[in-house]
Amino acid sequence: MEIRKVLILFFLIMTTYAFSQTSQYMHDHNVTEVEVEGTGSDRNAAVRDAQRNAIATAVGTYLTSEQEMQNYMTVRDQILSKSEGFIRSYSVVNQLRERDGSWTVTIKAAVAKDMVLSDLEALGILLSQLGNPSILVFYAPRGVPYDQRFTEQAINQINQYFTTHRYSVYDLDQLNAMIEADLMMKQASIGEDVDMAQILAKQLKTDIYVTVSLILEEVGHGVKKAKATARIFNASTAQLLGVQNGYSDEIMGNVTAFDASIDQAVKKLMPPMMNQVKGFWREQLDKGRRFVLLFSKLPPGRQTRAAMIQVLQSEAREVKRISNEQFEVWLTIPIDDYFMRIGDDIQDRIYQGIDFDYSNRGDRVDIFPLE
Repeated sequence: MEIRKVLILFFLIMTTYAFSQTSQYMHDHNVTEVEVEGTGSDRNAAVRDAQRNAIATAVGTYLTSEQEMQNYMTVRDQILSKSEGFIRSYSVVNQLRERDGSWTVTIKAAVAKDMVLSDLEALGILLSQLGNPSILVFYAPRGVPYDQRFTEQAINQINQYFTTHRYSVYDLDQLNAMIEADLMMKQASIGEDVDMAQILAKQLKTDIYVTVSLILEEVGHGVKKAKATARIFNASTAQLLGVQNGYSDEIMGNVTAFDASIDQAVKKLMPPMMNQVKGFWREQLDKGRRFVLLFSKLPPGRQTRAAMIQVLQSEAREVKRISNEQFEVWLTIPIDDYFMRIGDDIQDRIYQGIDFDYSNRGDRVDIFPLE
């Protein structure tokens, strides 16, 4: 009986210990945990050095090119000086006082990823990591009420806002010219409830597309106001990422009051819209850089598709099947390294021993057998 009590007590102690080792941030997507070492003339200095090293380690996970590292190094001290804001919490794992009186401390730190990514965004690293993503802004689908002339004014303002923040956009006149030049798109544009933004986004292979509708209202006695609505979509999947609205104040005046109300509505719309877009890309960056793989002349059969997923997942952070020939992958390694690692499996398991090659078109990669 005594032995049983001892065993039960031991089990409870070990269970409590194991539970205590479970991190409170385990399921927190906005926190990354690192274990690092720091040194200093005293214990406090060693802890501060370890905190700086924790931030540098967290930032380093997002730097994949020499240029990005150089950009980071130019403002490194500015980023590291904000250690108190970056680090949510930390615990000392180990500490040692050296013979010369200096200290070496090992800490486990929880670093706020949103702050890390914000600083990387300021350096232009976020955009370069994602291959300088592009945004298409267009009218809402037919069947959604809006004033076309004033909506065009709003779209141009939104494009200017994105351009100022270094995002790549498509000029509205260029998009309208594309529709006029393409007979199928021109015919589709006449139909009801046709989302030309989605069609154009697929044609241009943009990363995000936004549909905009702008409603103007005359309140009475010369008072006017505007409401701008933007729907943000993942261009690859047409998944709705969010809906944002901007409302102007009531402005008194003639036609110029409409212009002023549009400016104000768009100005209020853009901050939450930018947060939505940046939130999506930060999530993508956290998963790795996104690529769409397009395979040609795949052998038929369900086994090929199953083998494909297995091969692609072996070195990717995440894999999604778009169609039988198209797959989305998120990588934390360069695309050439990815194919170097899985190339033999693609040749042997997918193309059944036939050599293959690939053509990298930015975030779209064509893979084809060499027959």
